[in-house]
This record gives sequence, structure tokens and C-alpha cells, in this order.
Amino acid sequence: MNLTENPQKPGTILITGGSGGLGRALVSLLGDLNYKILNWDLVPPIHTHPNETFYRVDLTSLSDLDKACGILKADFLSGPSPKEFPLNGFVHCAGYGGPYHKITEVSMEEWERIFAINLRSAFQITKSLLPVFAERKYGRLVYIASSLSVQGSALSVAYSSSKHGLVGFTKSIGAEWGEKGVTANAISPGYMETTMGIQEDQINDHRKKIIDMTPVGKIADPSEIARVVAFLLSSESGYINGANWTVDGGITSI
Repeated sequence: MNLTENPQKPGTILITGGSGGLGRALVSLLGDLNYKILNWDLVPPIHTHPNETFYRVDLTSLSDLDKACGILKADFLSGPSPKEFPLNGFVHCAGYGGPYHKITEVSMEEWERIFAINLRSAFQITKSLLPVFAERKYGRLVYIASSLSVQGSALSVAYSSSKHGLVGFTKSIGAEWGEKGVTANAISPGYMETTMGIQEDQINDHRKKIIDMTPVGKIADPSEIARVVAFLLSSESGYINGANWTVDGGITSI
């Protein structure tokens, strides 16, 4: 795919967590490809892309999400025909890991917050989108998982569990809705140059440790993950469904 061109009609993409590190890379790339972007996040971006519209949405709140999905349906999903920029893609980029500590130190509040952001909100939003995508016979769903969806990790039991669940969710959606023209895929990045990705404040020499155990010998720039997302959102990716793409520099291959 030539990422300087958009092979399908211009569309609108909903992105959760679009104000964070990977989220900004996604908004920048997709916006430059002439997609319209709906950014659902708790905090607004410092600079808004010309093709971006920000909505303050608390992904841990069932009522907040119900309200947001209602607005989405009224503005982008209702009516006999799609608008000029129909909503045809969803990227669940929002993620929360919590602090590094043992399961005996994980509170129920922390567990529920991690699952609410990483998995429950994905379910709630996807459920509202699927009937319309199926009616239109086209939809692209991309869920940002983690290399910890492929393997476990000490001190990250809640986060790893939620990302394993997100991959299972993705595969099930792909199996259930693929015949309707709707594809669902996950991307499991390794460590990225983001605040959440490298946490020197919690782990001594974290950056060096990550680089040393990554076969390509570097930490990913968010733009490298964003390009994979852009391909999975495109019309050219129609035969890819129910997959979990590890984009981690080989860290889970050894």
C-alpha cells in the first residue's frame, strides 16, 4: 500500500486514546491521508489536526460511553445512506497499565480500571458499530493489544490479562462478523517511545534493558505502529481478519 494515497473513498475513523503517544501518531498519519478523525479521550491534544474532532469521553464510565455512542449513532450512523465521510473504521488505541507490582498488591479498583479502559470500552463501542457496518457491508476494526498479549509478565498481571482478553475478543468478532464485510484485527506492539512505553521512573535502566532484549536493537517510534494500523484500515486489507499482528522488533520471537 502506498501510504501517500487513500485507495478507498474518504471515511471517518473513530480512535480512542487519540491524545496519547501512539494516538497522536495515528491522528497525524490518518489525518494526512484525508481521513476524518474522531478522537475520544479524557484530555484534549495539545495541537488538533485539521481533520480531527475531539470529544471528551471517560472510557471507565458506562454512562459516558452510552452518551457518546448515542451521539455517534445520531451524527454518523443513522439515516438511509452514509454521509460524505461515513464512519467505517474504529481503532481502540486507549490503554492503561497501572503501576508495576505483584498481584497481591493489585486492588480491585485498579483491576477494574485497567479492564474498563483496555477491554470493556472496546466491547461497548464495538457493539454499537457492528450493526451499521454489517448493513453497509464494510467496516474495519483495529485493537491495540500488546506484546504482553502473547506472553505473560511479572508485575503486570492485570494489564497482561486485559490484553490477552482483547485479542480473544478480536478473534471472536472476526469469526462472527467477517462474512458481513467487517474485519477485526489486533496489533501487539512491543515497547514504544511513549510515556507509557518507557518508564524509567519505575524500573531502573528500563530503556537499556528493553533495547538489550529486542533483536532489532531499538525501541519503536509510534509512527512505525501507526503505519501498520493504516494498512489494516484500508480496503486492501480485506482478507486479513481475526489476526494478532506482533510488531515488536522480534521481542516475543526469542
